[in-house]
Amino acid sequence: MNQAKSKLRRQLRTVRNSFSNAQRAEHDAAIGRHLSELVKSRRAVSIACYWPFNGEPDITPACRQLMLAGYRLSLPVVTGENGHEMNFHSWRADTGLSKNRYGILEPQNTERVPISSIDMLFMPLVGYDRFGNRLGMGAGYYDRCLETRRDLPAPLRVGIAYSLQEIDRVEGEQWDIRLHGVVNERGWMDFAGQQTFANNAEK
Repeated sequence: MNQAKSKLRRQLRTVRNSFSNAQRAEHDAAIGRHLSELVKSRRAVSIACYWPFNGEPDITPACRQLMLAGYRLSLPVVTGENGHEMNFHSWRADTGLSKNRYGILEPQNTERVPISSIDMLFMPLVGYDRFGNRLGMGAGYYDRCLETRRDLPAPLRVGIAYSLQEIDRVEGEQWDIRLHGVVNERGWMDFAGQQTFANNAEK
């Protein structure tokens, strides 16, 4: 295990968890607005979300609004022998959710959604840099799930984070899958082209 990365993860999670409830609510609401704008601007139909864990931005209110607006949503489900695989399953308003081995809510008894049919993928992270490198929790679920889509434009890989999770450089590994961009409380940053924020004045 990379000890430097493990130490960096602990540091970034500590910083991420330092927000007051009011600050977190404000930032989460801003992230939700920017996500909705991004979905509409890219004309996405099928969107893979995540259920927040350990201080990750809570995007569930924005996802539920997208659900009500008719978008097709899914959530990750940990599967396979020893829980080393991750797939996406449909998430609807009436879908039952239960906790997985990590305590994260997952859909129960809904159909699997192939990664090839997903237009946009919201990805939680611990840290990121402006080269599209993502520091996750270290289990590699997203990297394995996306391996066959590594060089394809879809699904659009959207990291979800707070701006304080940005670092100068994430040490990459050969199996890492880069992000296409990040949404934080300031807006959307596209790593494929010009870096743009919805509102640089937001803090």
